[in-house]
Amino acid sequence: MNHSLPHILIAEREFLIALDAEYLIKAALNCRTTLLRPEQLDQWDTAALADVDLCLLDIPLDATLITERIERLVAKGVPLLFTTVGDIHRDGVEGFEVIPVVMKPHDAETLVVNVRKRLRPRPQPSQETDQN
Repeated sequence: MNHSLPHILIAEREFLIALDAEYLIKAALNCRTTLLRPEQLDQWDTAALADVDLCLLDIPLDATLITERIERLVAKGVPLLFTTVGDIHRDGVEGFEVIPVVMKPHDAETLVVNVRKRLRPRPQPSQETDQN
């Protein structure tokens, strides 16, 4: 596994939707992806989360069901991008309005633009300069 590539978690309840998001993202970006159900994020420890450059997180209609999960990810410094099918969250999730929401079904361009904006900046390799 190439750890120099950005690592994107796709936390989605519906496997086929996760596959679609993965396909759209990987068609546009050279990255690593991990697909999982949102509740599986609770099993990831601090070290594992430190390797995550973005988490695409599905928001259920009742977002209060995952408030603790979101707070934990934010506290661990994991960049988030919300996805939802519910119009109720179109303009943001209460308490987390600064995190953008991408509506499902995913529009490829909208998804990729938002993923690029939210990705954790990767350290650039230092360039050695010729001293001659």
